[in-house]
Amino acid sequence: MTLINRTALIALTCSLLLWPLLSVSFAAPGAHGPDGEHLDGKTAAAVASQRPRMEAKSELFELVATLHGSELSILVDRYETNEPVLNAELEIESGGLKAKAKFHADLGDYAVDDPALLKKLQTPGEHALVFTIVAGKDSDLLDGTLVTGAAGTGHDHDDHGHALEYAAWAGIALLGLAIAGFLIRRRRAPAVMMMAVLVLTLAHTSLATAAPGAHGPGGEHLDEPGGTVNANGLARLPDGSVNLPKAAQRRMSIRTVMATETEAVATIELPGRVVIDPNAGGRVQAVHGGRIEAGPRGLPVAGQPVKRGDVLAYIRHHAEPYAAGSQQALLAELRSQRQIAEQRVQRLESLEGTVPRKEIEAARAEAQSLLQRERSIGASLVAREALVAPVTGVIATTHAITGQVVESRDLLFEVVDPARMLVEATTADPALAARIAGAQLQGVPGTTLRLIGAARGLRDGLLPLTFSLRGEKSTDALPLAIGQPVTVIAMLKERSKGIVLPAQAVVRNASNEPVVWIKSGAERYLPQPVQFRPLDAQTVVVTHGLGADNRVVVQGAALIAQIR
Repeated sequence: MTLINRTALIALTCSLLLWPLLSVSFAAPGAHGPDGEHLDGKTAAAVASQRPRMEAKSELFELVATLHGSELSILVDRYETNEPVLNAELEIESGGLKAKAKFHADLGDYAVDDPALLKKLQTPGEHALVFTIVAGKDSDLLDGTLVTGAAGTGHDHDDHGHALEYAAWAGIALLGLAIAGFLIRRRRAPAVMMMAVLVLTLAHTSLATAAPGAHGPGGEHLDEPGGTVNANGLARLPDGSVNLPKAAQRRMSIRTVMATETEAVATIELPGRVVIDPNAGGRVQAVHGGRIEAGPRGLPVAGQPVKRGDVLAYIRHHAEPYAAGSQQALLAELRSQRQIAEQRVQRLESLEGTVPRKEIEAARAEAQSLLQRERSIGASLVAREALVAPVTGVIATTHAITGQVVESRDLLFEVVDPARMLVEATTADPALAARIAGAQLQGVPGTTLRLIGAARGLRDGLLPLTFSLRGEKSTDALPLAIGQPVTVIAMLKERSKGIVLPAQAVVRNASNEPVVWIKSGAERYLPQPVQFRPLDAQTVVVTHGLGADNRVVVQGAALIAQIR
């Protein structure tokens, strides 16, 4: 055997035998840290979640028990509502050992620190547990199995996977030696070198593929269900569900209800807007043009309360120069005529008895007429118009400022009664008004609508429907503004079957589909696409996609949907 053949054989053999070890020496999948931990293993939260734990449930309660080093921690909730059960009596029994749990008010959990029971539970194997819960008038027994030991750590899986890798590489090495010997006998050293390069390339490629047991860039197992758990245990799983630990559920105040199918009133949504009630509001406009002057209390601002008859502002009229000159000339002429008439009255009164009485009275009437005409013309030269509030209420809008020049019929103020407004909705169905049994505003709780009537003429191709709007009390101010767009939920006289839920139970997923979250386990929630219709301002009715007897999240659904 030549020196080249021997060198090629040694290179091939070393590369085949040392490659698995070299791949482990770098931080490749299966590497370990200075304390023996798997560098490709799960995060600290995942390790914590792999502590021995169990779930148990009944018609009344649901619990999650986790075995720690110094205690067994139990979180208990109501099964239907997911409401935490606090200050209850909890007793645990396993293999003839019994212990009472202590309630921790700060964490809301129950802890068992009995040494004998903990020693038994920490023994590898399966341990049957029976929980006795007494909460007020409710009591129940829950049972389950707690598994402790290597089976629950997940370390065997990794070691088993590494052993399979080593066995596979040993087979490849033997096959490579056989082929190398054949080529050496044939005196084909270049072929031996090419085969070594090919084997190394194939090995590198095989590690890069996501075969069973492969790892991702963050060290996670690509073939493992459940995805990557973040630091606090919250996780969006590959199937779209969410893993939500009990402690996090309590921080987020997650609440559920049992879905039941009922008959609900059929509803329809109508676009609308808030308008002024003509009997409880009004507008202040300029009758003639002029300049704005402040009223006795200054110019009012939006939101200021006013009473009917209050002077809001003045308008100082200004005539054209030619008209003003004509009026002043007429005023001077009338003043002169009045003075002459008054002097004539004085002369006639001095001759009373010799002058007929009717002449004296006629002179007096002429002088009085000239005086009234003089006053009227004089007042017109300095006239101003008083703008008064037409109703009692608040200033809704204002378009006046001191010194502003306005024209006739300009809108200056709007006054409304905040407790009385109207909502004008529109529809293309002329027969809809006869089918409406009631109505509410979407997103505005505490208000009621009453249909006043439907117009008989189309406006922009739609038929207006007028509703009166009231609060819980007739004197309560409504949280709405004139012109605000609203959505009217009209309740029809027909009925339909469905599941009635609070409106906040329906949220949108990443695809903008309406979904509800269903609790499938103690710490797992599933998104369920649904079809729904608003029932009123605070509730909806799910017509498709949701079955009865599901635990549906009715509080905190939006928080669950944000978990990624």
